[in-house]
Amino acid sequence: MTAPSKFAHVVYATHRYEEMIAWYAKVFEARVQHRDDRLAFLTYDDEHHRFAFANLSVLQPDAAETDRRGVVGVDHVAYTYASLNDLFANYAQLKEQGITP
Repeated sequence: MTAPSKFAHVVYATHRYEEMIAWYAKVFEARVQHRDDRLAFLTYDDEHHRFAFANLSVLQPDAAETDRRGVVGVDHVAYTYASLNDLFANYAQLKEQGITP
């Protein structure tokens, strides 16, 4: 299997926007790259962002279910492959095993 070369970023959808930003900034010594009332992007290295936060209190203020699976929590995790060929090779290997990424 062709493994990713590094972790790229993770995005969280949260109603605890301020708390999440403060915690990740403190724990990872992360810098805020962009922040408004809806989205924030933080990094701890030369990558444009390692963590992103979507403020559901603004993006979905009338949502009835605040902790329903698939709404709150990890939105997605991204990884970097060393090359486009590695990414395609991984896709082909997974597809052969019945996994469609």
